[in-house]
Amino acid sequence: MNFLEKVKKRMEIVSNVLTIGLDTDYGKLPPHFPKNAEGVYEFNREIIEKTKKFACAYKINSAFYEQLGPDGMKVMIKTRDLIGDLPVIYDAKRSDIDSTSKAYARAAFEFFGFDAITILPYMGSDSIEVFLSYADKYTFVLCLSSNRGATDFEYHGTPPLYLRVAQIVNEKNKKYGNCGLVVGATVAEKIREIHEVANESLILVPGIGSQGGDIEKVMNSVDGRNLLVNVSRSIIFSADPEKSSYEYSKLLSLR
Repeated sequence: MNFLEKVKKRMEIVSNVLTIGLDTDYGKLPPHFPKNAEGVYEFNREIIEKTKKFACAYKINSAFYEQLGPDGMKVMIKTRDLIGDLPVIYDAKRSDIDSTSKAYARAAFEFFGFDAITILPYMGSDSIEVFLSYADKYTFVLCLSSNRGATDFEYHGTPPLYLRVAQIVNEKNKKYGNCGLVVGATVAEKIREIHEVANESLILVPGIGSQGGDIEKVMNSVDGRNLLVNVSRSIIFSADPEKSSYEYSKLLSLR
């Protein structure tokens, strides 16, 4: 079963598009967890146990595991295994020349066993295609981000760079069928415009919760089945992750 099939099946089961981000910063762990790789693993295990029944997918941000060195990377793999057969996105934002991208793709898909990855598009089409050659996997290409610095590059040109990225992704999707986009929730007003350019792409939307994205604007932008909406800190570091994941699942409902 490829990534899109997994996502569609899971959408049918949970009737939502909630993607839970395991951005587990060891410095923010509750007091009863040790501030190390072991603590991150035990915390993740508890979060997954409490939230799995509500999640459409999970997203693992590699930075929070890489910062802990080899032990952190082992925890990342063990966390991937805890999630089981639900769709899991490797949020690594990789990209480079052809040979390096091949190594990045091999690590993400063959060694770590992730179902999807986030990448940057700015090295060009050849750096993207390497990831797309894994037919059963999925690649989310950064299109328009939530941070203030996005205006430095992403809005420049005619058409603006973010729409050029959407155009290229649309072209790749016609050939490969496994290329999506990343669009920040704080720029929800751009989602429809981007979707119209790349209407067969699944859009991963981070930025809900702590970053201030508006769920209603996101869910009203396009048919929800074209989205995976990520919530990280507002669930995993909430006082009651089970309750928070339930509440977000209802806000992100497809019913």
